[in-house]
Amino acid sequence: MNARTLSRPVRRGAVVLLSVLNTVAWDARAQPAEPAAPSTGGADASALEEDPLELPLLPILDLALLPDTQHFTPRPDHAVFDKTLPGYFRVPTTDIFVKLGVAATTHFMVTSKRLGTPTWFTTSSIPVKGQDFHESPGAQSTATANPSDVSIEFRGKTELGPMRLLFNTSFAQPDPAFGFHPNYAYAQLGGFMAGFTDSTFADVDAYPKTLDFEGPNPLVFFKHAVMRYGHRLNHDKDLRMFLQVAIEQPGADIPTATGAPRDIVPDGVVSWRAEGPWGHVQLAGLVRAVGSQAPDRDSSETVLGIGGNLTGAYHASHKHTFQLGITGGQGIAAYVNDTGGAQYDAAQDESGSLDAIPLLGAYVGLTYAWMPMLASTATYGWLKLWDRDHRAALGASGFQRSQYASLNLVAQPMKGAQFGVEALWGYNRAINGQSGQAFRGQLTFQYRY
Repeated sequence: MNARTLSRPVRRGAVVLLSVLNTVAWDARAQPAEPAAPSTGGADASALEEDPLELPLLPILDLALLPDTQHFTPRPDHAVFDKTLPGYFRVPTTDIFVKLGVAATTHFMVTSKRLGTPTWFTTSSIPVKGQDFHESPGAQSTATANPSDVSIEFRGKTELGPMRLLFNTSFAQPDPAFGFHPNYAYAQLGGFMAGFTDSTFADVDAYPKTLDFEGPNPLVFFKHAVMRYGHRLNHDKDLRMFLQVAIEQPGADIPTATGAPRDIVPDGVVSWRAEGPWGHVQLAGLVRAVGSQAPDRDSSETVLGIGGNLTGAYHASHKHTFQLGITGGQGIAAYVNDTGGAQYDAAQDESGSLDAIPLLGAYVGLTYAWMPMLASTATYGWLKLWDRDHRAALGASGFQRSQYASLNLVAQPMKGAQFGVEALWGYNRAINGQSGQAFRGQLTFQYRY
């Protein structure tokens, strides 16, 4: 038998086999679909794929511009901007979802004079007349990639409600060097949250979208150990209201000459928040004990620190978003951008007694989306301390007042990538009346996965 005669029955068999398979396929399409077996969460496969953990959707607008803290900060009801949880993958045979994240961020900066914080535009570090580098000639240029960050996040369901574990660290420093700069390390179960995160006194949704890592001078930007409980006050989809109560890590920030810091009790914070498609508003109150301990004698002093922070964002449209913040009180300087870590919570007054230093600041920002891939943010901030009576403890060149302004243009050529330019101006005034100002131009690139 030759090859040609062998190929005929093979071809006939193939035709018959294809006919049978075609008939079976059409019969299968004609059969009604069998009901899917219920999953452990009581939802079918398609619903599980669309809404893996049945989390609520945040009604507030996210313009997806720097900074990225809106996605990392804990929400009292675990709400998310996208219920499909893009970027998460499911751990096999479990209801646990994991997301790994990394961002490479690079800043190139040219400043009109040398600052105490070369990579952060901290207005209180601008040299005033009489200080070193106030008259420094020529511009100062620097570059850094230390705001780059990495993160790992777990989400899941438990008998007590949604679960979230998040660890995020950057390498941001006030100079170009690299070092760990922890941003988040917290656990959240239902309405209870504990770990290292934003203070309850802060409001990350009201942060202006600056490329500058520092942001406006009166911004409440403080991360430390926090334990808090959040409770939703209503069930209205268009107006969500929450109450949060927290105890937070104390840390009296006072001059060395005044004595060693003494913390009697944790800081206490209460916040009320309302949010909807129009934006959000938040009012937070802070109470703390700021103390000092004399190293050479058996004596101590404690003063009351108390403050309020009113913040919000209003979406006039999908193109216009206004951000606003007003912060005031006494003994709360550790929580504020320009004065945090600079020992301005309290100091000895002219009589030698420990006295909480009053503070007031405000900022306003406007973000305008020129098109889906291009946006700008303009920001202005003002901050003042009433510390003239503490001149002996703080020094004649101690900080008293500052101003901050910025304007940027940010492009998003593709998902995850941002490229922008920003102009900044800052003004610093000391207790003795001397002042200084500085300008900066900044070029930023970031790619986040």
